[in-house]
Amino acid sequence: MKNQTIDLFSPDHDHGLRFHEEPDLNFAHQWSSVPVHIKEAVELSKSLPVVFHRNPMGTIEIIALFTAHGDHLIKNGQWSLKQQPNLLRMYPFTWMLKQRDIKLAYYPQAPHFQGAGQKLLTSKSKPTRKLREVINDLDRAQRLFSVTGQRMMELVRFDLLMPITVAQNITLPQETYLILKEPVAEDIRSQLSPEVAHLLDCHVKSLSLLPAINGAVITDTSTTANAAAPSKPEKVKAKPAKTKKAKAEDISGTVGIDHIIEQACIQFEVSRDDLQSRKRNNTLTQARNNLATEAKAASILKEMAVWLERSPATLNSWLK
Repeated sequence: MKNQTIDLFSPDHDHGLRFHEEPDLNFAHQWSSVPVHIKEAVELSKSLPVVFHRNPMGTIEIIALFTAHGDHLIKNGQWSLKQQPNLLRMYPFTWMLKQRDIKLAYYPQAPHFQGAGQKLLTSKSKPTRKLREVINDLDRAQRLFSVTGQRMMELVRFDLLMPITVAQNITLPQETYLILKEPVAEDIRSQLSPEVAHLLDCHVKSLSLLPAINGAVITDTSTTANAAAPSKPEKVKAKPAKTKKAKAEDISGTVGIDHIIEQACIQFEVSRDDLQSRKRNNTLTQARNNLATEAKAASILKEMAVWLERSPATLNSWLK
């Protein structure tokens, strides 16, 4: 799905849109991965590598890789596992955030919309049975992904992840993901939700399924690479570890602040200038309260106050 255009579904614009079921999954044979929610990630981790990724909006996602030991999981157009990721199963339909509401969207270039097919709207512009099923499936999935997004903030808060570059097989390009950088200390683990703690355990076990093809695994610390990668021979290139100063900047510097600000801008559909301004309305109040809450959770409340040109006391008052 990477780099594919997404269109908002419009009854007026898409009244004549025709859809048909594809007989196989050949349209996805070059996909390298797909985002998954926390529940399916736990199950899928038994059969494929489950890692993490920071998307263009700055949000941490759970990613299920489509290869295990270098073999693609779509063979002869068929998914080779019992469980299929929701976003793969529901393709070419998805959702889009519009004015803080979740709206139906779709990938117009998908083969499902090419050629003859069934209409998705009746002559009275009402959803057909098929479209109602799609909407119900997407609603359930979106709720699970929303909960997952909230849980992923725990990984950001405790700075638990580090980058790793994986060449999944000889035909797919290298991709950079995030994996657990080291075993989670007990004092931190006690502060994690049970769902995230269990997810991390499953994630670590799934790393044994990473491929070892021509030095496929390249990471920035040799310790984690040796523990996470499979036992087959491989080449690992280690990069210098970050210093304590650099790590502190990652957690409490502009990177952490930018991540929180960008999320708020997208969620509430406001600009950075709006957030810093002295304008007041319900949307900006909610957005600023969100900034204060997330900044406090990430221990960067003072830095956020500086960016907003307010005092820490003002931000604390927004938390009440």
